[in-house]
Amino acid sequence: MISAPGLLSLHQYFYIFIVALVILGVLGIFIGDLYKRLSVRTIALIFVSGPITVIITRILNDLFIGARPAVHFHLLAVIFIVLSGPVILGLLAALLVRKPLRQFDGAIDSLEQSNYRVQLQPTGIYEFDEIFTKFNDLIKRLQHEEKLRKDLVSDTSHELNTPLTAMIGQLTAMQEGKHSVTKARIDTLKQQAERLAELVQQLDAYTKARAPSNNELEDIPLRQLCKQLINQFDVELKQKGIVATLHITDDFIVHASRDALQRILTNFIQNAIRYSEATEIIITVTTRQLMFSDNGKGVPTESLPFLFERFYRVDKSRSRAAGGLGLGLSIVKELVEQQGWHIHVKAARPGITFVIDL
Repeated sequence: MISAPGLLSLHQYFYIFIVALVILGVLGIFIGDLYKRLSVRTIALIFVSGPITVIITRILNDLFIGARPAVHFHLLAVIFIVLSGPVILGLLAALLVRKPLRQFDGAIDSLEQSNYRVQLQPTGIYEFDEIFTKFNDLIKRLQHEEKLRKDLVSDTSHELNTPLTAMIGQLTAMQEGKHSVTKARIDTLKQQAERLAELVQQLDAYTKARAPSNNELEDIPLRQLCKQLINQFDVELKQKGIVATLHITDDFIVHASRDALQRILTNFIQNAIRYSEATEIIITVTTRQLMFSDNGKGVPTESLPFLFERFYRVDKSRSRAAGGLGLGLSIVKELVEQQGWHIHVKAARPGITFVIDL
């Protein structure tokens, strides 16, 4: 008769199994996703392997009652008993992970072929679903980045082509004697050349903003810096009828790159002057936030999530007339994140508010 020393009886395993099921059931009441976890399923499989081994042992014992098998056969039977539990456990565990891994492997293959439309489906296993959700979010970001990349060439070429076409047309007409060289035409050519220069400067500024910053951080009195910038735009603000208000204490210090902070605030002020149609801009600071608000016409609610995207413009025709590429707020976002901060925007009713979490 074949025996397996040290093993519990089948009845004992049955009682332990029932107790374990009760414990898991009670835990499942308080932990809703308990049975979705791969670790719990693996533990259950390990626990079940014990009774499986006992059952196989008893089946072999029943088959060979009263018989005297050869020693080598006896040894093979013992090896079979010892290995049967782990082998069955391994096969069942493989079934749990094989399908999700195949799905993930297929998604990676699609991604390598620049297919950004693939999406991983939920498996019902917590650990896999958590990773798959992050993977799907990454795919969505890649889809968006790919769209922006494809739009880059068309947007940039359009913006550069408009002034170039106007300049070439004017110069050709003057060269052929169709137009005389006048001060008005020279002024027009100069304006188009300045527009080209501004577009190139914006592209250069965006490229530099994305590069690692080498600027040293320093303690900056924020109220003093804001006053200096407002004084620089004093003429433009008065022409637009905009009053600047500061809610910043004299002793408030921010640790940042002076150049980056100046460019951030300068962009806010310029946007308010050019586009907001506001009568007041307000800069407010708390211990954790810097807020720039205006009481102008604001932007449509559906445009708020896209304001920091490259080449995004709320009013494309107006931005093109003003020579903008829609890079200003993208540059701001890059500069803000270089400082280790976070920026978001919200409707102020009236107007708009940019919030920087320091």
